[in-house]
Amino acid sequence: MALGLRYNSLNCTTFSRKTPNWDVARLSFELKGIQSNREYEEVTKEQNRMRAHSYDQFRLNEKRLANAEKLLRLLWDDFVEVNDFLKDCEAKENESYETMDVEKKKQSHYHEEIGKLDSDLSFLNKFIHEYDKTVDEYKIFEEVLVQTIHTSVIFENINDLMKRCDSLLLAQVEISENEQQKIQEIECIRENLLESTKSALHIVTGLNNDLSRLQGRYMNALEECLKWEKSITVTKNFMTRNEMTTNCMLDAINHLYILISKRRGGPCKYVRGDVERQLDFIKEEAGIMQEIHSIAHKKLAKDDLSLIAEKGSIKTKPIIFPAKTKGFRKIAQ
Repeated sequence: MALGLRYNSLNCTTFSRKTPNWDVARLSFELKGIQSNREYEEVTKEQNRMRAHSYDQFRLNEKRLANAEKLLRLLWDDFVEVNDFLKDCEAKENESYETMDVEKKKQSHYHEEIGKLDSDLSFLNKFIHEYDKTVDEYKIFEEVLVQTIHTSVIFENINDLMKRCDSLLLAQVEISENEQQKIQEIECIRENLLESTKSALHIVTGLNNDLSRLQGRYMNALEECLKWEKSITVTKNFMTRNEMTTNCMLDAINHLYILISKRRGGPCKYVRGDVERQLDFIKEEAGIMQEIHSIAHKKLAKDDLSLIAEKGSIKTKPIIFPAKTKGFRKIAQ
């Protein structure tokens, strides 16, 4: 249903035509030009009006800016004056505070000085009072000094007597100082002697310890020497006992070497003392003889097998090597 209505509506829109009426002007290019000219005139009028309005606003804004700049300059000048005044006031305030602090410090210092002076005055008053008392007490001694001056010939006045007393006191002080110095020197010498005796005692004890260690080592070495001496005596006895056997063995080796070298028909190159080379030579000959013996044994075994094959089994007789060496050398070759 909906799809059919859709197709009907599309057909109506595509196939329907609206004919123009005879009394209505058609929309042509001339009418569009007239309409656009009218719109352009309206736009230009509005643009001129806006330009005049913007120019008036510009002049008004210039006046306002000039007035604002004047007002800003006036306010800036007033601000600078007020700021300078405030800075001056702050500086004066700081200076006044500093001067107040300095004056307070001076006042406290003066109070301290006044207190010290008061204490000094009170001390001096006490000293004067005590001095008067001591003067009253020592008047008797003054009279004695005056009498001694009148009676003595050495002193002319009290000053000479006081100088002599001062010199005696100074001499006594020097004597006491020298005495203390000598006592200190004696104490230092005593301490040095004690230290030297202690060090000598340590050295002696160390030497005693070293001596005891050396004595122990000497005893151990002596025991080792005795052991080695016993072993050496045993070896010497063994060597003396076996010397004859060794000589006999050397002679036997030499005779065997001579026999083998004569058997080979060559000269004797090595002497009796060169035992190692003689033994090497004998070893080589023994190896050659063993090889010859093995080859001869194999050959004789083959000959026996051939005889068994011909005549039957026979008992093998013991092999006796010939005395001549030429046959063995041919077999070895």
